[in-house]
Amino acid sequence: MPTASSTATGTLPFVVRVLAAGTFLMGTTEFVSAGLLPETAADPNVSVSCRVPVC
Repeated sequence: MPTASSTATGTLPFVVRVLAAGTFLMGTTEFVSAGLLPETAADPNVSVSCRVPVC
């Protein structure tokens, strides 16, 4: 169990690193899918708004 003195050395706990990596990956996934949306909509000749799964 970490003590207050071991966390004061400047190292981040493992949980914080996992949360940061997860947040980065989720954000990256959203931007990549939004960037590829026009290309995937152009392939079957449908509009971008209709390519979203809600349509």
